[in-house]
Amino acid sequence: MAIINIDAKSNNKQNPVVQSFAAGTYEVKVIGVSEGGQYDAWTLWSVEIGCDEKGENCTTGWVNEYNITSNEFSINIPSSGKYATAKQALEKAQNTSFTLTSDSKVNFFINDDELPDNRGGISLAVKKTSPDSVYPKLNFGSLLLLVLVSLTVLVIWIAIGLVTGNPGR
Repeated sequence: MAIINIDAKSNNKQNPVVQSFAAGTYEVKVIGVSEGGQYDAWTLWSVEIGCDEKGENCTTGWVNEYNITSNEFSINIPSSGKYATAKQALEKAQNTSFTLTSDSKVNFFINDDELPDNRGGISLAVKKTSPDSVYPKLNFGSLLLLVLVSLTVLVIWIAIGLVTGNPGR
Protein backbone atom coordinates (compact mmCIF):
# COMPACT_ATOMS: atom_id res chain seq x y z
CA MET A 1 0.00 0.00 0.00
CA ALA A 2 1.20 3.50 -0.83
CA ILE A 3 0.16 6.65 1.00
CA ILE A 4 -0.04 9.68 -1.27
CA ASN A 5 0.01 13.08 0.46
CA ILE A 6 -1.17 15.91 -1.80
CA ASP A 7 -0.18 19.32 -0.42
CA ALA A 8 -2.78 21.99 -1.29
CA LYS A 9 -0.08 24.68 -1.38
CA SER A 10 2.08 22.94 -3.99
CA ASN A 11 0.56 19.86 -5.67
CA ASN A 12 -1.68 21.13 -8.46
CA LYS A 13 -1.81 19.92 -12.07
CA GLN A 14 1.49 21.64 -12.90
CA ASN A 15 3.26 19.99 -9.93
CA PRO A 16 1.53 16.67 -9.15
CA VAL A 17 2.67 13.96 -6.77
CA VAL A 18 3.95 11.27 -9.20
CA GLN A 19 4.09 7.60 -8.24
CA SER A 20 4.92 4.54 -10.35
CA PHE A 21 2.51 1.59 -10.22
CA ALA A 22 2.55 -1.86 -11.81
CA ALA A 23 -0.31 -2.93 -14.06
CA GLY A 24 -3.43 -3.87 -12.11
CA THR A 25 -6.46 -2.45 -10.36
CA TYR A 26 -6.06 -0.16 -7.36
CA GLU A 27 -8.42 0.99 -4.64
CA VAL A 28 -7.99 4.61 -3.55
CA LYS A 29 -9.22 5.49 -0.06
CA VAL A 30 -9.16 8.99 1.42
CA ILE A 31 -7.46 8.76 4.81
CA GLY A 32 -6.74 11.27 7.52
CA VAL A 33 -3.96 11.90 9.99
CA SER A 34 -5.38 9.24 12.34
CA GLU A 35 -4.84 6.59 9.62
CA GLY A 36 -1.27 7.56 8.73
CA GLY A 37 -1.90 10.37 6.27
CA GLN A 38 -0.40 13.82 6.51
CA TYR A 39 -3.73 15.63 5.94
CA ASP A 40 -7.45 15.37 6.69
CA ALA A 41 -8.72 17.78 3.98
CA TRP A 42 -7.83 21.05 2.29
CA THR A 43 -9.29 24.47 1.70
CA LEU A 44 -8.95 27.00 -1.08
CA TRP A 45 -9.61 29.88 1.33
CA SER A 46 -7.95 31.46 4.35
CA VAL A 47 -11.24 31.40 6.36
CA GLU A 48 -14.45 29.38 6.59
CA ILE A 49 -17.64 31.43 6.28
CA GLY A 50 -21.35 30.96 5.70
CA CYS A 51 -21.69 27.49 7.27
CA ASP A 52 -25.01 26.21 8.62
CA GLU A 53 -25.49 25.06 12.22
CA LYS A 54 -24.04 21.61 11.36
CA GLY A 55 -20.89 23.13 9.86
CA GLU A 56 -21.98 22.19 6.34
CA ASN A 57 -23.05 24.06 3.19
CA CYS A 58 -20.39 26.71 3.75
CA THR A 59 -19.72 29.54 1.32
CA THR A 60 -16.01 28.90 1.87
CA GLY A 61 -14.65 25.93 3.79
CA TRP A 62 -12.77 22.64 3.81
CA VAL A 63 -13.10 20.35 0.77
CA ASN A 64 -12.11 16.83 -0.24
CA GLU A 65 -11.66 17.10 -4.02
CA TYR A 66 -8.73 15.40 -5.74
CA ASN A 67 -7.55 14.28 -9.19
CA ILE A 68 -5.74 11.20 -10.47
CA THR A 69 -4.37 10.94 -14.01
CA SER A 70 -2.09 8.74 -16.07
CA ASN A 71 -1.54 8.11 -19.77
CA GLU A 72 -4.52 5.67 -19.52
CA PHE A 73 -7.15 7.63 -17.56
CA SER A 74 -8.20 10.90 -15.94
CA ILE A 75 -10.28 10.88 -12.75
CA ASN A 76 -11.72 13.91 -10.96
CA ILE A 77 -13.37 13.27 -7.62
CA PRO A 78 -15.35 16.44 -6.90
CA SER A 79 -15.80 17.71 -3.38
CA SER A 80 -18.93 16.55 -1.59
CA GLY A 81 -19.36 20.08 -0.23
CA LYS A 82 -17.68 22.80 1.82
CA TYR A 83 -17.35 22.22 5.55
CA ALA A 84 -16.41 24.17 8.67
CA THR A 85 -13.67 21.69 9.64
CA ALA A 86 -11.20 19.41 7.90
CA LYS A 87 -12.55 16.45 9.92
CA GLN A 88 -16.07 17.01 8.51
CA ALA A 89 -14.72 17.14 4.96
CA LEU A 90 -12.74 13.94 5.60
CA GLU A 91 -15.85 12.12 6.88
CA LYS A 92 -17.69 12.94 3.62
CA ALA A 93 -14.79 12.21 1.22
CA GLN A 94 -15.35 9.88 -1.73
CA ASN A 95 -13.09 6.94 -2.53
CA THR A 96 -12.38 5.67 -6.04
CA SER A 97 -10.34 3.11 -7.98
CA PHE A 98 -8.30 2.91 -11.16
CA THR A 99 -6.90 0.24 -13.46
CA LEU A 100 -3.61 0.24 -15.35
CA THR A 101 -3.12 -2.15 -18.26
CA SER A 102 0.64 -1.61 -18.12
CA ASP A 103 3.19 -0.32 -15.63
CA SER A 104 2.81 3.44 -15.51
CA LYS A 105 3.36 6.67 -13.62
CA VAL A 106 0.25 8.10 -11.98
CA ASN A 107 -0.27 11.77 -11.08
CA PHE A 108 -2.15 12.92 -7.96
CA PHE A 109 -3.11 16.56 -7.48
CA ILE A 110 -5.70 19.17 -6.54
CA ASN A 111 -7.32 21.30 -9.21
CA ASP A 112 -6.49 24.84 -8.11
CA ASP A 113 -4.20 27.42 -9.69
CA GLU A 114 -4.18 29.95 -6.80
CA LEU A 115 -2.14 28.04 -4.21
CA PRO A 116 -0.82 30.70 -1.77
CA ASP A 117 -4.04 30.98 0.28
CA ASN A 118 -4.66 27.21 0.42
CA ARG A 119 -4.33 25.22 3.62
CA GLY A 120 -4.00 21.51 4.32
CA GLY A 121 -4.04 18.78 1.73
CA ILE A 122 -5.53 15.36 1.09
CA SER A 123 -4.06 11.96 1.87
CA LEU A 124 -4.86 8.84 -0.14
CA ALA A 125 -4.13 5.19 0.62
CA VAL A 126 -3.62 3.36 -2.68
CA LYS A 127 -3.84 -0.43 -2.48
CA LYS A 128 -3.59 -2.99 -5.27
CA THR A 129 -6.71 -5.16 -5.46
CA SER A 130 -6.06 -7.33 -8.54
CA PRO A 131 -3.10 -9.07 -10.15
CA ASP A 132 -1.01 -7.55 -12.94
CA SER A 133 -2.74 -9.70 -15.51
CA VAL A 134 -5.91 -11.71 -15.86
CA TYR A 135 -3.73 -14.55 -17.14
CA PRO A 136 -1.79 -16.52 -14.55
CA LYS A 137 1.97 -16.54 -14.87
CA LEU A 138 3.30 -20.04 -15.44
CA ASN A 139 6.45 -21.04 -13.62
CA PHE A 140 8.52 -24.06 -14.61
CA GLY A 141 6.57 -26.44 -12.35
CA SER A 142 3.22 -25.33 -13.74
CA LEU A 143 4.46 -25.63 -17.31
CA LEU A 144 5.86 -29.12 -16.64
CA LEU A 145 2.54 -30.21 -15.10
CA LEU A 146 0.65 -28.86 -18.12
CA VAL A 147 2.93 -30.81 -20.51
CA LEU A 148 2.57 -34.03 -18.45
CA VAL A 149 -1.23 -33.76 -18.37
CA SER A 150 -1.31 -33.13 -22.13
CA LEU A 151 0.93 -36.13 -22.82
CA THR A 152 -1.19 -38.32 -20.53
CA VAL A 153 -4.37 -37.34 -22.39
CA LEU A 154 -2.66 -38.07 -25.72
CA VAL A 155 -1.46 -41.51 -24.56
CA ILE A 156 -4.95 -42.40 -23.25
CA TRP A 157 -6.52 -41.25 -26.53
CA ILE A 158 -4.10 -43.41 -28.56
CA ALA A 159 -4.65 -46.41 -26.25
CA ILE A 160 -8.45 -46.12 -26.57
CA GLY A 161 -8.06 -45.94 -30.33
CA LEU A 162 -5.94 -49.09 -30.43
CA VAL A 163 -8.30 -51.05 -28.13
CA THR A 164 -11.45 -50.05 -30.03
CA GLY A 165 -9.87 -50.43 -33.43
CA ASN A 166 -10.55 -46.75 -34.18
CA PRO A 167 -7.18 -44.96 -34.29
CA GLY A 168 -8.88 -41.54 -34.29
CA ARG A 169 -8.86 -40.69 -37.96
